[in-house]
Amino acid sequence: MLVLLAHSDDRGFEMARFGAAWARAGGDPAELVPASPATAAGLAADPRVSGLLLSGGPDVEPGRYGAAPEAGIALHVQPERDALDLDLLARAEREAWPVLAVCYGCQLLAVAHGGTLVQDLASAGKTGHKITEPKDRLAHDVEVSGSARFLPHQGPRLAVNSRHHQAIARLGPGMIAVATAPDGVIEAIEPAAGDRFVLGVQWHPENMAQPEQVAILAAFRRACLARAAARPAP
Repeated sequence: MLVLLAHSDDRGFEMARFGAAWARAGGDPAELVPASPATAAGLAADPRVSGLLLSGGPDVEPGRYGAAPEAGIALHVQPERDALDLDLLARAEREAWPVLAVCYGCQLLAVAHGGTLVQDLASAGKTGHKITEPKDRLAHDVEVSGSARFLPHQGPRLAVNSRHHQAIARLGPGMIAVATAPDGVIEAIEPAAGDRFVLGVQWHPENMAQPEQVAILAAFRRACLARAAARPAP
């Protein structure tokens, strides 16, 4: 069983970061295969691939959700990363791979399903979401919906870290919010229906060791193992 870990070409450290989190969740870091715009060619065709993990990174190009860049907002876009992750999401849907999408990945998952983004939270009057250090600092709680099927939780609230300046503005058809911040910012999304594990979280569980954060990666890994086991024998 292999899981593609999509990351930007300048963020090779994601392998070590997610590898450590994967081990905390009971997995072997060797199960994670790096996929960046420069290295991804042919990886998705490997028959052992049984899941897709989208890591954090740049800002999504506004044109991908039908908007123009807003004046006075500094955007850090990587068109090649957008293209890679959108292509991998399409492949995941065709191959029934489980998907876990983190931060930028969560935003791109929303855009792939017809959603739109807030280009800068501070400009929209929502602060307290970009706390960069330490990476495991608990920034705020999120309220978890009773509709959540793939987001493991022990109760209605979950403490999370936070380091993003963009967020989901509107979800497209077929996706629902399953966690929100106290100010209403969407913090986790899932499909409204279907059995395939697809979860986007706006925070960074890979930087956290609390059992409820480890449980997110563990649940995703179990779904990937189940997908691998369901493949027909070669």
